[in-house]
Amino acid sequence: MGVWNQMISSGPYLWCFVLSIVSALVPWVNGEVVLLSLAAMAHSPWAKALLALSASAGQMAGKCVLYWAGKGVIPLGSGRVKDTVSAWRVRFEQSPSKLLTLVFVSSAVGIPPFYVVTILAGAFRVHFGAFFTVGACGRILRFGALAFVPWIVVQWFR
Repeated sequence: MGVWNQMISSGPYLWCFVLSIVSALVPWVNGEVVLLSLAAMAHSPWAKALLALSASAGQMAGKCVLYWAGKGVIPLGSGRVKDTVSAWRVRFEQSPSKLLTLVFVSSAVGIPPFYVVTILAGAFRVHFGAFFTVGACGRILRFGALAFVPWIVVQWFR
């Protein structure tokens, strides 16, 4: 019975992780809505924090796939798209920290879309460890804040 109870009690975190992977890969699946829904049912701050970590881990697992796809699987094409990417590449090659700043802002705020920034980070050959670390920090910040939104709203109206 102990293993069964443990599986049931970890269900929301597992679902949050899996659905966050899906949302990282499929742009019209909203990971924020998944997290907000599950966080609204969480009964303790620890449960909310674990949901935020589950969502962040799932998102970064999915974003790793996009990063590696951008690193060589997805062709950049030709013409205007290639010229635009080349222009951005020159800008970021002059200052690699600018791209990591963009990764952090995008992962924390969502503007520009982290989906696109992730693919560009792969295409621009950003060091994977740096991309993953900076992106994970931004996602933890974003999902940590979102996990506590339902609790803050309830406290505000009390």
